Amino acid sequence: MKQTDAASLPGRADVLSAEQPLEIRVLNEGGSLRLNWADGTSSDFSAPFLRENSQSAGSKKLRLMGLATPAPENIAITNIKPIGSYAINIVFSDGYDRGIYPWIYLRELEDAAAPSSPTPRLSAADFLKSN
Repeated sequence: MKQTDAASLPGRADVLSAEQPLEIRVLNEGGSLRLNWADGTSSDFSAPFLRENSQSAGSKKLRLMGLATPAPENIAITNIKPIGSYAINIVFSDGYDRGIYPWIYLRELEDAAAPSSPTPRLSAADFLKSN
């Protein structure tokens, strides 16, 4: 995808919730994703970061077992599909298409996506705390 490619969410800005971005933009030929939120902020995520932080059952299971889910640095976003009004599904250049990224989860990932922050790794204890 080219840097100018953008997808706006269906619906009018006046009816969008604060958790839903106004615009989703794939940048750097699929290397990163920018979300422009209704509150005026934006979030930037690299494709490898999103791939490593997938919430698919398989990825969660690996993290619970203490295994990393590293993504190649050259991985790219090839497609984005809306999942209702609460999330997106991201398809990556390695064919992986099982991760659903709810808006709330993407907001939680903002701090972890900062370049100075290491990629968060979940432990079994972290998962159990949330249940």
